[in-house]
Amino acid sequence: MLRAGGSGYITKDSAPQELTTAARKVANMTPEQKAMHEIFVETAYHCESRYHTIHVDQIGLDGGLQIHADADSRTEYRAFVSCYVDGLKARAEALRKSGQPVPEALTREPDVELD
Repeated sequence: MLRAGGSGYITKDSAPQELTTAARKVANMTPEQKAMHEIFVETAYHCESRYHTIHVDQIGLDGGLQIHADADSRTEYRAFVSCYVDGLKARAEALRKSGQPVPEALTREPDVELD
């Protein structure tokens, strides 16, 4: 898979146009947006590695997620969401403690949509 900025991920089976669109989105992101998106990506994939039946499909610039669960397994959904929200709060607190500004996106409750 290739990272596609705020739009999530592109797989090897994606159409060439999707790859081009994703590359343009990344190129147009501000340094602040890129830094925030990296926080969202790291936090989401940390939680995905803990909850093996939940998979991240898309990560928005605002930190919102689109996820899916294996087969009929949705039992880890709430724990995954808690992991993600708590992870973002921890990143905000680490920034605060180090005297750095805390972006507003880290202080909001992200939307997590289960498909």
